[in-house]
Amino acid sequence: MLTFVVQKNNNVMANIDKNNMLVLSSAQLAPKSKLAQANALTQSRYDFSLVEKRTIYHIIREVRRRYVEQTSGERTLWDNLVVRISTKELQKHNLELKEVYKALLRLRKKTICIETEDSILGVGYINYFDHKKYEQTIEIEVSKKILPYLVELAEQYTEYDLLIAMTLQTKYSQRFYEYCSQYRNLGYFKMTIDELRKKLMISEKYPRFALLKKYVLNVAQKELQTLYDKGECDVYFTYTGDPKEARTPRILNFKVISKPTAIQEANAPTLLDLRYKIKECLDRWLRTKDRPKNKLWVDNAMAALDRQPDNIVKLYKRLDKLMKNEPTKNHAAIARHIIEEDFLQ
Repeated sequence: MLTFVVQKNNNVMANIDKNNMLVLSSAQLAPKSKLAQANALTQSRYDFSLVEKRTIYHIIREVRRRYVEQTSGERTLWDNLVVRISTKELQKHNLELKEVYKALLRLRKKTICIETEDSILGVGYINYFDHKKYEQTIEIEVSKKILPYLVELAEQYTEYDLLIAMTLQTKYSQRFYEYCSQYRNLGYFKMTIDELRKKLMISEKYPRFALLKKYVLNVAQKELQTLYDKGECDVYFTYTGDPKEARTPRILNFKVISKPTAIQEANAPTLLDLRYKIKECLDRWLRTKDRPKNKLWVDNAMAALDRQPDNIVKLYKRLDKLMKNEPTKNHAAIARHIIEEDFLQ
């Protein structure tokens, strides 16, 4: 299994803790504990089992605790990281210990390939796991080669609650929880059926849309909404296809519902309004109705904004300034230059 991530920023620095051993259990995790995961990793293609994902969540949380949240220690040295995870954490929902062993063996064989401008790194998520059967923890070692990328894979982060992520019962619920967390500020996201199948690596498993709905979309949606209604999850989603399309839609529209409701209801319409105004200006300036190539460019630019919703406000301010300070005839060329140079790199 190979996961490929392009890392543009190679200047990763972090604090180093001399103590490389820790026992993690839910009792030691605060109720408000947050796990930040890079969007590049969230959007990558992988097929991790429930136990594999829980293991990675524990590892990333500990990496962030040691190398990001702490403010003391060396900032230029790396060493292999050893983490101890409670067997009870990995055995949640009545899993047998032998299933945990099988999952950790699969995880050890998975490889992530990270490309920078200067190098390509192929490295596994874990080097080994070791369980003394009389102990209630499993020792897992993480390579020093992957640590900088686990600390900071990208400038933009997705935050999701560690405790929720580890207690979700299906891997599809975990994955959609990540998507919902990534797009919570925007309030929605779109994805083609083909893109969804590729990211979940189920291209051949559920070839019919009816099966995809039954075993993936509806399962994830039901679990997240049930937990949300019980006050045990902070986001869930609903989805629809394009009503103009047949029974098998090409694109799915996902609406993200998140807490706290008052804040999200106040912010989400603002982002959506700004997005609408940006597209309206670009369509008018670039005359997309008459110029198919320009329409394609605008669609790609808007898709890039949807992936990085924090850029919506930034771009709107730039375009608003442009309209106030430049003659109309220059709007198209300058807007295109701004977007290509500062928002599509």
